[in-house]
Amino acid sequence: MFEKLSFKKNNRQQENDTLPLLTPVSIEDVAEEYAEVYDEQGFWSKCKRYARSIGRAGLEKAFTLYYATEHKDCTLAHKTAIYGALGYLLTPIDAIPDLTPFLGYSDDISLIGGALIAVASCIDDGVKYKAKNRVSRLLGEGALEGVRECKDEDMNTVLSIWLTASIKAHDFVAPDFWAAQVEAMRDQYLPCAKVYVYERNGQVVGFYALCNHSLEALFVAPEQQGEGVGKALLAHAKAQQSTLTLSVFKANDAAIGFYMAQGFKVASEQQNAATGMPEFVMVWLGS
Repeated sequence: MFEKLSFKKNNRQQENDTLPLLTPVSIEDVAEEYAEVYDEQGFWSKCKRYARSIGRAGLEKAFTLYYATEHKDCTLAHKTAIYGALGYLLTPIDAIPDLTPFLGYSDDISLIGGALIAVASCIDDGVKYKAKNRVSRLLGEGALEGVRECKDEDMNTVLSIWLTASIKAHDFVAPDFWAAQVEAMRDQYLPCAKVYVYERNGQVVGFYALCNHSLEALFVAPEQQGEGVGKALLAHAKAQQSTLTLSVFKANDAAIGFYMAQGFKVASEQQNAATGMPEFVMVWLGS
């Protein structure tokens, strides 16, 4: 599972051929040692200070490992590999004297890559989203994919998206039914949930509503569908909870296909209380 880690000679070493090359070492062997070096406060401090030098790709890998420690399946062995990799990342940044002559900064990503493979079972869409979002904020680029908390002034737009998208997605239900539910959505359902919107070019183009582990709604403006908005919203929702459940009409093939492609599975079938139509209960149990 673990790859081999080798160190290149840097310019300083190349000037003195009498310096010995370091023997390749096993990532597994050094992980436990460098886990003792890892310090969370130091990690975030160094990443912030050296963000541009580390680069987006390196930061994203490091943050993916960090957030993997929060995954429900992350064991002590996983955490040892993760903290070893992150502790090792700090070593060249801190320029520990006895390693400085030999260590080229590009080499330390090897240990991170090995750790990513070792803890792959702890890396799901939620972990990836948190990592990418943290990188974007650290580099001063704002929130990833335009996902943010819903504000009071967004509500009319959110309700408009819900109505138009509901009518389009459910052509087997009379449009008047959805129109009659708008005020209930405004006054009863949405206030009971955490609502997040997707903003693009200053316009809200999608939203989702989450009540604990239940995804109560996820809708995208019809003209924006097929452009990744729904996937971004769902990835954000996955980052909030370790498991998700939702209900979808059995006749809504497009929505069922979308959720299945994103890792959801049909758990049961029931009757929708408002329409009497059959619907599936779908679940996502993490990755």
